[in-house]
Amino acid sequence: MSLTLRYAVTTPGRSIVALETEDLHVAMHATDATDALGDLVRAVITLLEGADRASVVLEDAPGVHEWSFEREEAMVRLQVHSWADRRSGRTDLTMSQERTVAVTCSLQLLARELVLIMDVLWVGHGPDGWSRLSPRHPFPARERRRLQQFLAVAARRGDVPAEPSEE
Repeated sequence: MSLTLRYAVTTPGRSIVALETEDLHVAMHATDATDALGDLVRAVITLLEGADRASVVLEDAPGVHEWSFEREEAMVRLQVHSWADRRSGRTDLTMSQERTVAVTCSLQLLARELVLIMDVLWVGHGPDGWSRLSPRHPFPARERRRLQQFLAVAARRGDVPAEPSEE
């Protein structure tokens, strides 16, 4: 089974984040009220640095998506819980009803997916394009380098990521 993360900036200040496995496709919108890409990357770095847990909240006005990560050795359990309207608890929005999905995968695989996303975004938009599309949050270049360092060390050690599984 494979795991794919996708991230696209659709209009200035708005993006789509998607999580895909063989049996699962979940896409969600995020506004620039939070630094969606930067926060996801920093959460994975926190796990690679040894933390057992990390979480990220992606704003999708009026809804919200909480990504919770739990690390157990080289694997991570990712759970995404989405609410249509967190203030009222209503779930009457078609694209963003309350739901929870969970996937278990290699932490290295998650890191590689994020590096790939950042590479594609940087090549596709460059610094000027990124600044126009994400005016409130800088491109996470330092975080990208940090993930690459972790992956390089893992490659030298011969660590091979395991296949993800859907739960």
